[in-house]
Amino acid sequence: MGQILSRLRNVYHDIQAVFTELSTTARQFEALLSRISLRTLPSPNPTVSFWQQNPPFPNLVSTASATLPAHADIVIIGSGISGASIAYTILTSRSRDNDFKHHFPRVVMLEARNVCSGATGRNGGHIKHTAYTDYAGLKKQFGKTRAKSVLQFGRRHLPTLLHLTRERKDLEVAEAREVETVDIFTDQDTWAKTKRMVEELNRDVPEAGDEISVYEGAEGCEKYNVGVDHCVGIITYPAGAMWPYRFVTALLSGLLADYSEYFSIETNTPVTEVQTSPTGAGHPYTIYTPRGHISATQVIHATDAFASNLIPGLTGKLFPVRGHMSAQTPGTQFPGLNGARSWGIIGNRGFDYITQRPAAGGGELMVGGGMVQSPERGIDEFGVWGDDRLSYPVRAYLDGLMPAVFGEKNWGQDADGGRMKHVWSGCMGFTVDLLPYVGRLDPKLTGRKLPKRSRWDGSRTAGEWISAGFQGEGMVLAWLSGVAVGLMAMGMDEVEMDARPGMPGGKVSEWLPRELLCSRRRVERGSVSQLATML
Repeated sequence: MGQILSRLRNVYHDIQAVFTELSTTARQFEALLSRISLRTLPSPNPTVSFWQQNPPFPNLVSTASATLPAHADIVIIGSGISGASIAYTILTSRSRDNDFKHHFPRVVMLEARNVCSGATGRNGGHIKHTAYTDYAGLKKQFGKTRAKSVLQFGRRHLPTLLHLTRERKDLEVAEAREVETVDIFTDQDTWAKTKRMVEELNRDVPEAGDEISVYEGAEGCEKYNVGVDHCVGIITYPAGAMWPYRFVTALLSGLLADYSEYFSIETNTPVTEVQTSPTGAGHPYTIYTPRGHISATQVIHATDAFASNLIPGLTGKLFPVRGHMSAQTPGTQFPGLNGARSWGIIGNRGFDYITQRPAAGGGELMVGGGMVQSPERGIDEFGVWGDDRLSYPVRAYLDGLMPAVFGEKNWGQDADGGRMKHVWSGCMGFTVDLLPYVGRLDPKLTGRKLPKRSRWDGSRTAGEWISAGFQGEGMVLAWLSGVAVGLMAMGMDEVEMDARPGMPGGKVSEWLPRELLCSRRRVERGSVSQLATML
């Protein structure tokens, strides 16, 4: 208890620095401190996202064994893109590790609600890496060389995911595609600062800078069918988009079919506690749920913001931020692009994001953002653990966004049946230094000691791992973070791997930046005051 109180006192001082910076009231400060210090399970009655409707694998939605398995070699907590990546990596590595011929790992995935019901099933569907803003911030933090390494990690996700979906026919339902993304700037100062960022990227990382085109207001608006009233400039570059829920559920369905003897998914099975036993050398971890408990050798946390509920050392270091998404019907004059474009709308504070589904699938515009429209200009969305409610000022903003940005000429009249089809919310996991937590967890962060010589199959040590904290950018961070953790958990991170669909070649250390590793030192040094200086 003393350690927890000490951590909370540190969190208190850290957040105080944030509110000094943002001139936030004492009431807001106390409310946020209380929110991010909570231990909260996912809401049992979340809003339903557009992506989750009419699931292509209805039997997977609430799949569970009649009885919770008593034992597992590896328990993965979370069934979003990170958890799916970890399971895919472990299970498909079977023929590439001779040790598995003698002992193939038994893997159990636990999900608090229905399958893929968290952030991945609620996001905007972008596979969009904004290199010019990311590089500028990373360079200030880490210097040019290390910034390039972190940048490259994000840039690898689009080709990796597209390659995987093209190689596996069961992933065609994901609508994965390359798009041209269009960032629309509505504030002159932000536009000037952004152009300097693009110049810096061009100098330091030309392979990324060469992909970017810059247009001043009138020229860009005409070319990209944007209203001239609010646009001061446009930047375009390659990106991607997909139906993330269908990507994950198709992948998990395939893994269950191929590895039914070794893999199971237990939905509606929230983890309430993890403990270790000094006598449990083979399966030292006990994972408690309302359905019973399961013993395991490896525990992998892949629940984004909710990982901190089971890892005391991450209290105040990893917390949720609520976001809002909507599905909208395009206006009568909106250009027919067949899902080949996405957009970002960037002002002096906050941003909004839009993709469009292919015409054959319905052509809906997937519109998200509006956080700074909340009653406390976004601060009241930090530390919100529930995706069961909406902020109605944010909802109203999203309802009116599209005609305002694109203008009457490019929007026309609302389609028959109205503009707004569906609105929902979701919890994004944020870390205080705005980088994911990836890798082995120090027992001093979990508060759980392991017995000596805790191993399975005589070679792989027991432990806890994490792949979480993606700041709403999971589609360009989570997949390869999960691959790295899957290989680490199997003791294969220093193996020279052959490249294959969904996985890079080489050793993990050659493509996973060390800045993402969840070291105890990094976590303890991190503070909310860091976050304040970056916002």
